[in-house]
Amino acid sequence: MVILDSDHTYAHVAAELDAYAPLVSPGDYLIVEDTSVNGHPLLPAYGAGPMEAARDFLQRDARFVVDDECERFMATLNPRGYLRRV
Repeated sequence: MVILDSDHTYAHVAAELDAYAPLVSPGDYLIVEDTSVNGHPLLPAYGAGPMEAARDFLQRDARFVVDDECERFMATLNPRGYLRRV
C-alpha cells in the first residue's frame, strides 16, 4: 500500500502517482489523500489538485481502478481516491 499525502497540487500528485504506481502490487492500494479539495466538496477555489490528478492518472493507467467499496459509509476526505491495482 502506498499513501500519497504531501503537497496537494495537481503537478505534485500527478508526479507521485507516476513514481509510486509501479511499487503497488496487484490487489493492493495507492491511496490519494484529500481528493475532497477543489470543490469535491471542500475548498472550491483551491484549483486543480489530488482529485484531478487521480482522474487523469486513471485515464492513462489501466492497472488501477477506483474502489468505491472503501467509501461505503460516505465519510471520507478521499472521495475516488482509493485506487486498487487490478
